[in-house]
Amino acid sequence: MKFYIETYGCQMNIADSELVSSILMEAGHQLVSNIDEAELIIFNTCSVREHAENRVLGRIATEKYRKTINPELKIAVIGCMAQRMGKRLIENYGIDYIVGVDKYLELPELIQQEKGVKTETDNLQTYTGIMPLHQSQTCAYVTIMRGCNNFCSYCIVPYVRGRERSLPAELILEEVKRCGEMGLKDITLLGQNVNSYSYQDINFPKLLRQLNDIDSIYRIRFITSHPKDLSDELIEVMAESSKICEHIHLPLQSGDNDILAAMNRNYTIEHYLNIVDKLRKAIPDMAITTDIMTGFPGESETAFNHTLQAMQEIQFDYAFCFKYSSRENTKAAYLPDQVPEEIRLERLKRMVNLQRQISLKKYEAKIGSEVEVYVESMSKKSAHQVSGKTRDFKIAVLDGTEQDIGTLKKGIVTGSTGNTLQCVNRS
Repeated sequence: MKFYIETYGCQMNIADSELVSSILMEAGHQLVSNIDEAELIIFNTCSVREHAENRVLGRIATEKYRKTINPELKIAVIGCMAQRMGKRLIENYGIDYIVGVDKYLELPELIQQEKGVKTETDNLQTYTGIMPLHQSQTCAYVTIMRGCNNFCSYCIVPYVRGRERSLPAELILEEVKRCGEMGLKDITLLGQNVNSYSYQDINFPKLLRQLNDIDSIYRIRFITSHPKDLSDELIEVMAESSKICEHIHLPLQSGDNDILAAMNRNYTIEHYLNIVDKLRKAIPDMAITTDIMTGFPGESETAFNHTLQAMQEIQFDYAFCFKYSSRENTKAAYLPDQVPEEIRLERLKRMVNLQRQISLKKYEAKIGSEVEVYVESMSKKSAHQVSGKTRDFKIAVLDGTEQDIGTLKKGIVTGSTGNTLQCVNRS
């Protein structure tokens, strides 16, 4: 069967799509890049926010016309939305197959049937021993753990992805080494909270030390880090390890302690600021990106201003800003003092505008400095330039050819346009 995958949501979903592709191809099915060729269309979905689910439902409605042309065409929904909605997707939207996050190994058998649902949870499932079909020619996502134990009051992830479990360290090392040998030199380790990785006597900092010794790779990144679990040991390892990039994604969510407590984040703004201070003292060039929410139930104008003040003080390189989205069965959905939509939107606009100003200053501050760029592709705007990322996770372009893809190049930053650094090659 020819199958096509469309992926929504986070990097974990991208990695899961690569995993599912590998599982299906091992079973003899064929991945196609053109949806018109597909006999099976797979939507890998996200449930973090209502908007993400509505996008998928809109796409399903758009693509169902294909079934009128080709009655043999099948549509599958996998991932978090499949786990959350289950049979409702078949009953209300005419989906053929529903597969939850722990049942991907059963997908080849399921698609031999007319219809089917597999959404049972399995808190032991780690998909060990399966090499994902990495789509990039230069970078790789490597899952090191699945699930989440934190139960932030607004978040549905623990309910759809289950409890935390870590993959064996030796298998992670083997996959990273193999990725490097395939030319995937920039590795991003994935987990809902990588800081709580634990396998036998190996914690996350110890795993990083071992990964740093792998000769076949250039760079190591990781997401996501929960502030409550970011240890001094991890900061020390980041400062000492040459392949760990000077970038961390550290979700703040709110700058107000009462809101953080209501979110069940288990840290205060003072704790967060202390971590930032430690990171920047140990690694002066550290870039910090974050997630920030506005409109959480009970958020007053004063509480929102505390978040804006935190953004001003911390000066994030980039922030993913979003408004609170009520999720069924989460604690926050039933809290009093829900913030009206118009207020959430207005606060979001102010937050985005502030971060845009901060990010612009961060990029302009790079002018005149030397950067190391890992070339990932040709530039979209010039046939004579290549594009890649700096160690601190900024997109940069400089002169180059296709032969430079997958290599490291040095450049001097001469300017910035939007979220891109313009560089000249260092002579």
